[in-house]
Amino acid sequence: MAPDDSRPRWEQRLVETTEPWNGWSISRVRDRIVLRVRKRGRPAETAYLPRPNTWDEVHHRNAIRWIEAVYKAWDNGEKTLKAAVADAHDTSDLQGEEKAKTWAQIADAMEASRVQQSQKCSAHTFRKNWRPFIDYAVRLINTGKAHDGYGLLKEALKNWEGAPTMKVECGRYLGLFMQFAVSRHKAPASWLITEFDKDELIPKAPKPRLKAVLDDLEMLRLIELADSVNVRWGNVFRLLTQFGLRPIELQHLSSRVNPVTGKPAIWCNYRKTGGEEETDPRFLEAMYIRDGNDQPVVWPLEQAMADGTLQLPTGRDGDVRKLSGSAVNCYIHRKSRSTGKPSGAVQIYWAELVEHYDKQDPSEWLRPYSFRDTYSIRCHREGVPVASICDAMGHSEAVHSHSYRTMTLGMRTRDFAAKTGTIPLP
Repeated sequence: MAPDDSRPRWEQRLVETTEPWNGWSISRVRDRIVLRVRKRGRPAETAYLPRPNTWDEVHHRNAIRWIEAVYKAWDNGEKTLKAAVADAHDTSDLQGEEKAKTWAQIADAMEASRVQQSQKCSAHTFRKNWRPFIDYAVRLINTGKAHDGYGLLKEALKNWEGAPTMKVECGRYLGLFMQFAVSRHKAPASWLITEFDKDELIPKAPKPRLKAVLDDLEMLRLIELADSVNVRWGNVFRLLTQFGLRPIELQHLSSRVNPVTGKPAIWCNYRKTGGEEETDPRFLEAMYIRDGNDQPVVWPLEQAMADGTLQLPTGRDGDVRKLSGSAVNCYIHRKSRSTGKPSGAVQIYWAELVEHYDKQDPSEWLRPYSFRDTYSIRCHREGVPVASICDAMGHSEAVHSHSYRTMTLGMRTRDFAAKTGTIPLP
């Protein structure tokens, strides 16, 4: 095809790609790019570039890279033109429609790598945290809306507009996904998402909200209300309160004899994978709560579990439910289908607490995980050594200081209070 100065510059660049190569030319059939080779002593050959390498400005740069890769693979006629186009799949930045499905396969392979091989996270965690970002990215690539790592991240972030924390997570998960695709599945390096890309496209993460911690009487009131409706859920809140459990750990509890005391204790065999560190199984330690008379009290949960009398929520089949953070969250936020408002005494009281802490200055975030932060606060308030607190909660001191509440205004005021005399001001 002869150059035409009236063409847009991008089109001229595309057409001029094959000019240095004897016998090569480029033409257009509707929106498709067609390569032709006429070599003396051989039949003329024709081959289409696979989509999404189409005749337009958006795709022309990738098309030029494709064409250069095809010429290299052609190897001065050692291969047919169609064979050279097929070989270019492994070197071009666009895989083409017929290979687009491999991105979904790479996503599945990454899940297998994280969950089964390296055991970095559970299948539930991968589906919940990773999949929304990765699956959306795969759709963008397969529909031709992204052609390199920078463009992919830029396009993907639009889906989480107005959610700066989600944008940070999007950059993190897609960055790791593209590293996996390049290093393990030979995706072109242009798909890598660099720290420079993330720094340019992702706004600074907002300061984390202050996590709310319930006071002792609020927890006692919540448990009292739960008992009035369903004592089984009252026991769930007792376990969360007294032992500072992660909600997921509710399904990993059993009774064992503590080898030190010789008394019944609760053993948690949960092994947390992923995150900042792993969690080993451990004996739980009860941290008392102070009643209305400021007296330390505990519930005999260890003995009840040992005796088989600790009642917990059951499913429709009558078996104990597999409790998790989601189950607790659904129960405590349950709403009436007819009114859309909290459906019972527990839910109404929890909604009031959420609103109360949200109105604090600074605002505090109350959620079911707050039982765990509250356990931390009570341990610090009562003077338990930090190392013992961390061992009982199943994490390191570094994670504890970074991720958990260890101080409240009430505790600080108490620590600085003293009976003093006053020196009059002059």
